[in-house]
Amino acid sequence: MLNGYNISFSVGSIIIVAVLLIVISLQYSSTNLVNRKYKFFLIADLTMIALDLVTVATNANAAKFPFILSQILNGLYFFSGALVAILFLYYAVSVALVGTKQTFRKKLYIANLTILALYAVTLIVNNWTGFYFYFDQAGTYSHGPAYLLVNAITLLFVVESVVIVAIRWKKFNIRQLIAISLFYASFFISFLLQLFVFPDTLLSDFGTALGALLIFFSIETPDYIKLMATLNELNELKASLEIQVQNRTHELDKEKKSYEELTLETLSSLANVIDAKDHYTNGHSFRVAAYSKGIAEELGLSPTEVERIYFAGLIHDVGKIGINEAIITKPGKLSPEEYQAIQAHSSLGGDILKGIKEFPIFEEVARSHHERFDGRGYPDKLAGERIPFCARIVTVADTFDAMTSDRSYRKALSDEVAIKELIDYKGTQFDPQMVDAFLNLIKKYPDSIRNHIDELSQGVGQGGL
Repeated sequence: MLNGYNISFSVGSIIIVAVLLIVISLQYSSTNLVNRKYKFFLIADLTMIALDLVTVATNANAAKFPFILSQILNGLYFFSGALVAILFLYYAVSVALVGTKQTFRKKLYIANLTILALYAVTLIVNNWTGFYFYFDQAGTYSHGPAYLLVNAITLLFVVESVVIVAIRWKKFNIRQLIAISLFYASFFISFLLQLFVFPDTLLSDFGTALGALLIFFSIETPDYIKLMATLNELNELKASLEIQVQNRTHELDKEKKSYEELTLETLSSLANVIDAKDHYTNGHSFRVAAYSKGIAEELGLSPTEVERIYFAGLIHDVGKIGINEAIITKPGKLSPEEYQAIQAHSSLGGDILKGIKEFPIFEEVARSHHERFDGRGYPDKLAGERIPFCARIVTVADTFDAMTSDRSYRKALSDEVAIKELIDYKGTQFDPQMVDAFLNLIKKYPDSIRNHIDELSQGVGQGGL
């Protein structure tokens, strides 16, 4: 007991804060701004507790000391309380306002320091006016008319820190939020208990010391700070690499689009050359490509596969470039030799496109689009699924367009007749799966599908070869 006060909590508080201050000074001296603010807060807290014990001792024996000394010690104690509050506020600000403009934080610090300075002036003036507290001639400590305001500035700083933490809570990690919340709880509970329940026990000192201990468990250790610095550097490097990748990807996308446009233009020009061999079949390659694309979409193939099938259909007859034009355009029946020469266009086309290693589908379709599902086609007598998948698609598209186009030796057949032929030869000449897919495609158009070539060809060049 000290002059009627139980000081055991204050002694324990001094021990707690002093140990924390020693640990921080020895182990955390080179850490970040947040921990330095915490160190300043500990120094102020230790000073406040010490002043509290001194004022308790001097107030009870004020007659033995000079009047001005008692006044100054009490003023210093109240000022130290405000100093503890403002330094805790600055600790909270150092976390909450990370990333904000330094000028804003500077203005906030200056504004609060100004308030603290004005409070110090009122404490000095109190030495002559006694409006906060005073000592009578007998040396008895008494409250002045404005005593309730003596802790107003301290509470103002605490409330200000509460508001900042509440507004900027996302800037705190979970440990900091829990520690700060417990700090507020210990501060207010101990303050109210001393004020209304245990007036002879210095619980408010213990409340701030306990709060300081709770904050200690949330601060960043030197190793943690190094780890976070490394992670931040890695994140910055990652962000830089992502930007570089995005830029390079954008460049590659542009190059790819240019390449695809050039490919489409080149293959379209080649298709025009092929079709020019026979004016009766002008546009045949483009129609076969469009029908093939539609069948592929009905089969649920990917956009890339659909696009490749379209291009393969576009140049499926490339071998005709090597066939005598007189044979291709002959109006009458072909001789066995001439028919053999016509048949050679498929193997010739495969040989021409064999060099395009990146897209083997071109060679497969050019070579095998005249194979039959029953194995009686040419040039390799392949049957069933031994015939390349895409070639089976183009076979149906090629045959339908051939039947519905004028030829040098006959007029075009109607769509109905051509469809009947496809159905009749399912499983012999044609893969049934491809015929069914093509029939489903035709059903989508009430008129002739030949009127929808442009519509069927839409999106070419966007699937990505």
